[in-house]
Amino acid sequence: MEIGQFNNSDELIRFLVKEEKKNRSLKSTIFSTLKHIALIIVAISMLLPFFWMVSTSLKTSNNVFSIPPQWIPNPIQYSNYPGVFEAVPFLRYIINTVFYTIAVTFLEVFVSVIVAYGFARFNFKFKRPLFLFLLITIMIPGEITIVPGYIFWARLGQFFNTSFINTYVPLVLPAIGGQAVHIFFMTQYFRTISKDFAEAAYINGASAWTILWRVFFPMSIPAILTIGISSFMGTWNAFLGPLIYLNDSSKFTIQVGLAMFQGMFDVNWPLLMAATTISIIPMIILFFSLQRYFIPSNKQDGVK
Repeated sequence: MEIGQFNNSDELIRFLVKEEKKNRSLKSTIFSTLKHIALIIVAISMLLPFFWMVSTSLKTSNNVFSIPPQWIPNPIQYSNYPGVFEAVPFLRYIINTVFYTIAVTFLEVFVSVIVAYGFARFNFKFKRPLFLFLLITIMIPGEITIVPGYIFWARLGQFFNTSFINTYVPLVLPAIGGQAVHIFFMTQYFRTISKDFAEAAYINGASAWTILWRVFFPMSIPAILTIGISSFMGTWNAFLGPLIYLNDSSKFTIQVGLAMFQGMFDVNWPLLMAATTISIIPMIILFFSLQRYFIPSNKQDGVK
């Protein structure tokens, strides 16, 4: 349109504003479309390995490496899943892993919350150096402590005239010290909670312990669930620790038990993939059932 077609400047301004909104809307639509396409591509790339694992778990041994690859198994062999429990005592491995994971997760979360509360709400001597030392321990790779840790538990067993090797003691007991990453995370989270809540509870006669469990704990459920899930997943998928300290096959965890499907010269891929699929089901259930708690609570709503 030409400028002369407008009767006055107001019409021209309205036309320019309308055209600007139209251009912005077009740019926003293009950007949103490209963003969703990129997200879909990333999601597909993430889901393909999972889909291939499930597909392989339903194949026969002859069809695993067929050319071209079979994305949909033909024929579908459901017997691979019962075969997992017949080939090895996989149910025993699951029970062992559940016990081991729950014990470690509970201790790590419980201790981490208490220690983080102390760092966040109390002033004491050497607080800053201790917190700095805590952060330094995060930088130490776990592989460095494997050999010294094994020697420590072996000699500690000799000192008490017993053996901690081939037991869950070296795997569970260190959780009493908490997890440095979780302590740091919870400390930062506790610091975001207004002091008004603690002061109001203190005025009403609440002790520091009561304030932690009756005030801070309920308001920190999203953060506590986050470190709980992180601890649960890390412990459930732990392989190196159980492999080093457990020698009796009846005490193996799932991750060590998966190695039982790998022979020296051959691997039973359908059974291995079926066992792997079973092992990740608790992770999937845990994530989707607790996902809604990840949204931070409105902890400032009570401050007036």
